[in-house]
Amino acid sequence: MRKILILPVLLMALCFPSFADGNVITLDEAISSAMENNTDMEIARLELQQSIRSANNASQYIPDLTLTGSATLVGSILGNSTLDPNSWNATAGFDVGISMGMGTSMIGTTAANNAAKILANLNYAMSLSSVEQSVTTSYWNLVSAKRGMESAKTSLEAARRTYESVQDAYSAGLATSLDLSNSELEVLNYESALKQLEDAYTLSQEAFRILTGIEGDFDVTDFPQIAYLDLPTAEELYAAYGDNTNTVRMLNATVASSEAALTVQKVSNLYPSVSLSLNYNVGGDYTHRQNNPITHETIYNDFGMNDTASATVSFSIPVGSYIPGSKGNTAVRNAEDDVAISKINLVAGRENLLSTIRSTLIKIEQSRSNIEIYGKMVDLAQRTYDLAEESYNAGLSSLSDLQKKMDSLSSAQMDLINAESEYIQNVYTLAFTLNLDYESLVTLYAEK
Repeated sequence: MRKILILPVLLMALCFPSFADGNVITLDEAISSAMENNTDMEIARLELQQSIRSANNASQYIPDLTLTGSATLVGSILGNSTLDPNSWNATAGFDVGISMGMGTSMIGTTAANNAAKILANLNYAMSLSSVEQSVTTSYWNLVSAKRGMESAKTSLEAARRTYESVQDAYSAGLATSLDLSNSELEVLNYESALKQLEDAYTLSQEAFRILTGIEGDFDVTDFPQIAYLDLPTAEELYAAYGDNTNTVRMLNATVASSEAALTVQKVSNLYPSVSLSLNYNVGGDYTHRQNNPITHETIYNDFGMNDTASATVSFSIPVGSYIPGSKGNTAVRNAEDDVAISKINLVAGRENLLSTIRSTLIKIEQSRSNIEIYGKMVDLAQRTYDLAEESYNAGLSSLSDLQKKMDSLSSAQMDLINAESEYIQNVYTLAFTLNLDYESLVTLYAEK
């Protein structure tokens, strides 16, 4: 079992002031805002609706309905021996048809729709996880950058105090022009370093606003409090959470989808199909003729109705698809290969997941070790700088020695900040990999 430190921030909390200067945004608030305002999430939501709508398509269960009608009028304009200009004949009718494919085609379509629905939901879940991970990484990068600026400000203030002391010594004839110039140059270097950090932080804030939809000025919280984890081995974590990870669930769904696609190809190309068709037709015939003005023939009207009904059941067997190399046979064989490929990818994905868990645990161990090392270095560099400052003020050491100690302290502080940032992001990476939230991971494996 590994004993893992979540984050030793006590030392840095004592060294640096809190950043609660503006509108403080927590990580959870940033994630919620991204879920509501991020354009990628809006696209993912719409794509999910489309996928589920397509997956819920029940067209294979709904028969095709047709309604057709016609009307015909026949007459004579010039007249002849049997039909004068005043006689005409009219016919009208309509036809209602119902047809539906039945049997094996429904089986394949239903399986494919169910697989598509599962894939759609998993794709959306992975989009959620991806946005959450992006926001989390961006958020802790901002925290790390803010801590870096605070460290740079502390170093700049120390450099300015040293410069003021050198100015006083120079005025009293106790420091050289070179000491004064070197001291001023040190201040300018720290001012330049702080300006670069501030510019980078401003750009990171703008990228964070785009990612989350948060507008206006905002501040971020500090790193979490100290906590220790007693983590199992990679194999134990894989056994406990592997099947519930988004990676494995997606790969399993891909296997199910390819199997459903194979079923569709088989029922479409190898199995017999059955269809039912019902038709009903009704029509009428009306003939009108009036007296000829010359022969004075008698007017007569004739009306008749007729209807027909039919039912047809048909089936077909795709014999050609059983011939190797035919279009249908090729489609089935390709679908079988797709199933085999998806199963190979599932095995490879599981191996990659275990490897990712192993490497993440190693990174957590390394970053924890770095935190311990750099924490000691900061403590030692601080004591060394304090002693060097006393020695310089007493005239026992040079300005160059003091500046070296100041640079060493500033470097150690930045190294510790970076190690803390790496550590917490590695812990979050493990939580994301196992499909757990950070708080659950800490609760489950906090050292008793």
